[in-house]
Amino acid sequence: MKILFVAPYAPVPPTFGGALRIYHLLKQSALRHEVSLIAYGGNAEYQLLREHFGQSLRHIYLLPYPWTDRFRRLGQLYALCSGHSFFHHLIYSQQMQSLIDAVIDKEQFDLIQTEFAVVGAFDFKTDAVKILDAHNVEYDNFLRMSQRVGSLLRKIHYRREYKKFFREEIAACRKYDALFITSQRDKYILHKDVPSVPKFVIPNGVDTDYFASSSSVREENSLVFTGMMGYVPNYDGMEYFLDQIFPHVISQLPDAKVYIVGGKPPKHLLQRRSDNIIVTGYVNDVRPFIDKAKVYVVPLRMGGGTRLKILEAMSMKIPIVTTSIGCEGIEVKDNETAFVRDEPVDFAHAVVNLLRDEQTAARLIKNSYDKVRATYDWSIIGEQADYYYTRLVNNRLTVDAEHEETVLVPSSAVEFQHAG
Repeated sequence: MKILFVAPYAPVPPTFGGALRIYHLLKQSALRHEVSLIAYGGNAEYQLLREHFGQSLRHIYLLPYPWTDRFRRLGQLYALCSGHSFFHHLIYSQQMQSLIDAVIDKEQFDLIQTEFAVVGAFDFKTDAVKILDAHNVEYDNFLRMSQRVGSLLRKIHYRREYKKFFREEIAACRKYDALFITSQRDKYILHKDVPSVPKFVIPNGVDTDYFASSSSVREENSLVFTGMMGYVPNYDGMEYFLDQIFPHVISQLPDAKVYIVGGKPPKHLLQRRSDNIIVTGYVNDVRPFIDKAKVYVVPLRMGGGTRLKILEAMSMKIPIVTTSIGCEGIEVKDNETAFVRDEPVDFAHAVVNLLRDEQTAARLIKNSYDKVRATYDWSIIGEQADYYYTRLVNNRLTVDAEHEETVLVPSSAVEFQHAG
């Protein structure tokens, strides 16, 4: 099968949620099919893609980003006066549309998969099966942000983006033969708004061999959170944690400390650094920080899709305390694979409990590790995606899969002759 992936960026290095999903779906698909990639990027990204994938990616087509970081703010101002969302302006370009047209004209594909709904703004003039891989329901994410942020200007901005994203995402979804969704919640939301398009839950996963604990010694009374800190749900969650949860932990364990690990932390978060609050900024590898801490905290109050950080923590054998939103879309059971707490005092008590009670921590660790190995390894996710690829290409499904049973169909790697 010939598959073309179209993404808003080259997923290398795979150091954050969206890039990780694209990277591993590409990797799994390339084991079984002839796969090409179109994305924004430059020579550095091209070299990294070849280092990671070798010739298993048949063709790689990259274009420079239409907006540089220097002009992102200008793009946000422009979006305020436009009928389109900021991310539409960030991603859409006529040059990219021309590249897509040229690649499709040159080669016949069986299936085209686009990553994120914003890429659905492009036209794909082909008879190939078209799948939209919806990492999140972005309009729902912006609605949640508009309801949580305190600033009136931000509230207005996110509300405007919600309305724009709603129009754009629904229009994009209707152009596709099927949607890949990361959670049942997202599937339910989209089924209400685009009931005619088949939807299949392909959850996020984790490389359980890579995210493996290498230490049996953890720092006493230490907590950790990892994630791109420039992302609103992440820094909102950690501000909420520092304001309303951590003081209750400190009152019982004065030497407790939390490591906040991830790139682009906002200035107001950096200003809160102390002996108890360590804000690292970007790190090449989050694993040593997860490996040294005793409890992983996910105090999120907004966001969409599923949180890969939960799966990474489960794989690295560290007990988790999370909000309900923090573990959405993942088979986490309260008091069995994690503690799920939505009230600040309850969250803090759960953290202190795990720091003090090694037996309870060990029980959660075992159950969560067994779950992630059995359900969320990327090799298993890849088999699920491939099953639907085959069905869609062979049968051209036209009905929704509300009651579709997930069937895992093992596929052997097939050797192909690859072009450079």
